[in-house]
Amino acid sequence: MDNAGRLIQGDNLAVMRREPDGSLDLIYLDPPFFSGRRHHLPDGGGFADVWPAGMPGYLAWLRPRLEQAQRLLAAQGTLWLHLDWRAVHYVKVEADRVFGAARFRGQVVWAYSFTARGAKAVAGQLPRNHDVLLVYARGPRPRYRPVYVERLIPPAALAQHGYRRDAEGRLFRTAPRGDYTDASIARLESEGRVHHTRTGSVRIKYFVDEREGHAVEQRQLGDVWADIPDAMHTGRERTGYPTQKPLALLERIIACATDRGDRVADFVCGSGTTALAAARMGRRWLACDDNPEAIALTARRLGDRPFVIEQLSPGAEAAGG
Repeated sequence: MDNAGRLIQGDNLAVMRREPDGSLDLIYLDPPFFSGRRHHLPDGGGFADVWPAGMPGYLAWLRPRLEQAQRLLAAQGTLWLHLDWRAVHYVKVEADRVFGAARFRGQVVWAYSFTARGAKAVAGQLPRNHDVLLVYARGPRPRYRPVYVERLIPPAALAQHGYRRDAEGRLFRTAPRGDYTDASIARLESEGRVHHTRTGSVRIKYFVDEREGHAVEQRQLGDVWADIPDAMHTGRERTGYPTQKPLALLERIIACATDRGDRVADFVCGSGTTALAAARMGRRWLACDDNPEAIALTARRLGDRPFVIEQLSPGAEAAGG
């Protein structure tokens, strides 16, 4: 069962210490957010994101897990560390110390909503409608696959967005001539790729695909992801798990950072979204949580996909790291 996933119930630090060096291509780590909340689970249990020792205690808990993540990543591997406004600035400093500031590859702002959520919740402050993903690499050349998103421009807005039609009815936009030589312009002219403005300027035509009158734009995704709603708005995907993340978010992270057959791990797997996304995308995976309800929920979501369940007994000795 080389392609089977591994679902492990146990303390995540102990699980991490038992895994071999350089064995993972992607680690998605969604730790507690330092929220001060006690979360209730659908089956009646729960878990606490409460830190009596404050931020120093939270960072002391997180640091050895960051150290293990750094050890476990392959040379091209990356850690995607999911946080919010409460602790992200403190955690970035801690992660810089573990990985080295030069291994920080950037951050993604996941803007899951642009509307305020309740007047009482945002009274006297800016609405908080985004999380942050810090990305760290093990080595100098981490794997990164650009992701492109599609946008449809409706017929009524084509002119507003700079679209025109040529004599053959093809939809195009233009860009300045730039450093094209006269010879190149002549060649493009023969291909119908040159547009002459009313003032006599030369611009280059770029034809675009069209779907039912809409222009189809393909744009490379940047570091602000505003097209994925949070789990509260994912309909049938919702499990009731309080910290669940949407499947589309994990699928995008996996698409950015891995290839088919790579190994993906989530050591705070919660509702199991990472495991499900990895399984759907043909990646090998490891998911861990110490809460039996999280393990049961993850197993249910995986259905008949191949995986094995392991249990790490409390107090088990770490084998490595």
